[in-house]
Amino acid sequence: MPTSIEIWNLRIDEPMTVLTDLLLAAICFYAYLNIRHVESPGRIKRYFKYYFLTLGFGSLFGGVLGHAFLYQLPDHWKLLSWMLVLLSVVLISLAMLEMARPLINPSFTRIIQRLNMCLFILAAFFTVWNVAFSPVKYYTIFGMVLIVGMLSVHLYRKTGNRALLRLTMAVGVGLVSAVIFSYQWGLGPWFNHNDISHVILSFSTVMIYKGASLLLNSSPLI
Repeated sequence: MPTSIEIWNLRIDEPMTVLTDLLLAAICFYAYLNIRHVESPGRIKRYFKYYFLTLGFGSLFGGVLGHAFLYQLPDHWKLLSWMLVLLSVVLISLAMLEMARPLINPSFTRIIQRLNMCLFILAAFFTVWNVAFSPVKYYTIFGMVLIVGMLSVHLYRKTGNRALLRLTMAVGVGLVSAVIFSYQWGLGPWFNHNDISHVILSFSTVMIYKGASLLLNSSPLI
């Protein structure tokens, strides 16, 4: 049974999970609003901006519809949050690929882009088909570690831009969150693996925001 509280006769399930989801959403919306005002034309800014926006709404709907009030809704309402999270990973992957375009082989870039989109479509299909989070988790690990993380390391070696180290470290912190979530390491029913992973993801998201801001304000970009 999930933990629950009542506020003004309104039942809220898994309140700590809801709270940590809302924390992550607030960070994402803050990042989105600030990235909007960065004077950097082109697709890289757009990809980063909408990465934060989609992840923010994914976290918001995950907390409200996927945890707090799911007892009032069919399970497939979880899909709204999960699909937004998938889309956010696509967007940050595209941002990194666009950034790397001048420095890596164009054929390799096209291969990775096509592979990324194929895996996204497969993950979305199996997420909807099974109403399961596992495809979201595996695609997120692929996108964040093998695209964002590896490209950040490669671009840092090529350019020496220290903002890319922030992105690399952010991916490492996010990977810790994935391990905790996968093994369901928690401190008890009131602060479980979901809650811990959300807090760690919040730190990771702050690091991504700071790295993206530095990159977008770089002149030249990389």
